[in-house]
Amino acid sequence: MVLGAARLFPATVLLVSSAIGWILALALFRTKASRLAVFACIVLLSATRFAVTPATSSAREMNQILPQLPLCKVQIVGRITAPPDYHAYRSGSQGTWIFPFECEGIKQGHVWTRRHGKIQIRMTDAPSDLSIKRGQRLHFSGDLRKRDYPGHESIMLDVPAAGDWRRLEDAPRFSPLALGQRLREKGAQTLANGIESHSDQLAVYKALLLGYRKAVPHEIYSRFTQTGTVHIFAISGLHVGMVGLFITILLKSLGVPRDKWGLWLLPLLLLYVCSTGMKSSALRAWTMAAVYFLAPLFRRKPDVPTAVAFAAILLLWLKPEDILSAGFIFSFTVVSFLVMAFSIVPRHWMVGAKGWLGRVRIYTVSLGITSAAAFMASVPLAALLFGNFSPVSLFGNLLVVPLTFCIVLSGWLSMLIPPASEIFNHAAVVFINGLLGSVELLAGLPGSHRSVPPPTLLAVAFWYIGWIALFTHARTPPQRRRALGWVALSIVWTIALQVFV
Repeated sequence: MVLGAARLFPATVLLVSSAIGWILALALFRTKASRLAVFACIVLLSATRFAVTPATSSAREMNQILPQLPLCKVQIVGRITAPPDYHAYRSGSQGTWIFPFECEGIKQGHVWTRRHGKIQIRMTDAPSDLSIKRGQRLHFSGDLRKRDYPGHESIMLDVPAAGDWRRLEDAPRFSPLALGQRLREKGAQTLANGIESHSDQLAVYKALLLGYRKAVPHEIYSRFTQTGTVHIFAISGLHVGMVGLFITILLKSLGVPRDKWGLWLLPLLLLYVCSTGMKSSALRAWTMAAVYFLAPLFRRKPDVPTAVAFAAILLLWLKPEDILSAGFIFSFTVVSFLVMAFSIVPRHWMVGAKGWLGRVRIYTVSLGITSAAAFMASVPLAALLFGNFSPVSLFGNLLVVPLTFCIVLSGWLSMLIPPASEIFNHAAVVFINGLLGSVELLAGLPGSHRSVPPPTLLAVAFWYIGWIALFTHARTPPQRRRALGWVALSIVWTIALQVFV
């Protein structure tokens, strides 16, 4: 109904959805408890925004030329939207540059046509010192071709290095993204000090700290995917939390009042998020931190569910197409399950620690709950989106998460204390070897992973209905049995379809 109205009356629906968005954003700062109606409004708002956003029309503009491809000797104008990647050839001093490009117009023959949308640029036989960077507005000429990827098609412009390309506008001089990219490159150089010969470990190190995932060898990345632990490569709450921990320690040592921490903490965290590519998971973590640390300024008690809801509103409003992104869906589903799971944990399990044994107990309980909740949230999504089922992920996270914490800690100490970077980098290599060895061992276990047909949406709905009911409404044994009955129905339904269909 919402989507239909948006198609018929786009301007009116956009105006109404804008008003709803701002009202919800303000209301979330005033409410004392998160209600189901708030989350329902978020879904309604994001669906409406997605229906009328210019981003969808831009995608349609580019899709209109797909049947015409390939097109030779075309010219395009637009901007680079992400840091370019350089892939050196095995021999010689040249390589290939690949980067995403926001197209503004295309020229075929002698006619320029306004056409907005995202494509990829591939420059072959190019030197490594080519002066191209994110934010530049450029003119290219080359051949437009269609590229097929699992689940979708995209458009790529092949540009020879000697082809016609020129810079029309440079990147903004004072840009948080540009500053973040410079810090990212400097951090990558620091992380490599003393461990340049450990290529695989260095690739994992940079991916975990700074989001350089494309450099991770395919064999290593596939093992993390098979064991259901690939989520550690997403710059998310763990990474943002570590940076926040260092900053809060510094603010506390300087005597900054606790209710003013957010004014100093959030700009620095945003700079870190910009330096890692502004992925949805990192933006979600930053937005949640913003709501949490700014709450005292509004005389409100910090509320984690409210922070999750506000993060969803903000990110979907800025980039509504993310509602269909696997990363966005995984990130918010998992963090929502974590919030629900910890909300029903008895308080005495998490407080009252005395001595180091007590702190170890609380940490172990927290890690177990986190692993179990993440498993519950991700199992149907992994099967639905990727056709993968990894039962070992429940136990794999118990090993992977602590090792990742140690690696991230070593990396940040390396970047914050450059004279001692080699010491911390070699310590990180030890933890990375333990991480890679653990994942390889888990991937080699019989039945550790298997390819499965995607479950039906009805079975996925039964699964989530059961767990959500258990976490939020089940207070008596009969209610708990009914909730678990929905989960059992999801499993039986999925198995029955595989056996009899």
